[in-house]
Amino acid sequence: MTTPFGGGNIVGRAAAVTAGAGSRTVLITGVGKGLGRALALELAKKGHSVVGCSRSQDRLTSLHSELSSVDSPLSDSVVSSSDKHFFMTVDVCHRDHLKGLR
Repeated sequence: MTTPFGGGNIVGRAAAVTAGAGSRTVLITGVGKGLGRALALELAKKGHSVVGCSRSQDRLTSLHSELSSVDSPLSDSVVSSSDKHFFMTVDVCHRDHLKGLR
C-alpha cells in the first residue's frame, strides 16, 4: 500500500525523481536505516544530492562514509560525492529538534 504524497504516491514520486534528467536535491527523513537509507544510496548513485536526518549520529556517519565511495554518472569531478550530501541528527517527532532547523 502506498501513501498519498503531493498528488501521487511515494513510490511514484521516487520513480519520478530517479527518472528525471539532471540532478536534484532530495530530503529524506529516517535516512539512517531501512527504506530511507536504501533511497539515499540509490539516489546518490544516480547523481542526486541527499539531505537527510536520522535520530542516530552513528548511522549518519556510516551512511556518509558509504556515500563517499559511490560513483555517480552525473558527479562533478571538483566536488566529491560525500560533499554533495548533508546529514543532521534530528528526531522529527520532537518540536524542540525542529525549531533548530529554521
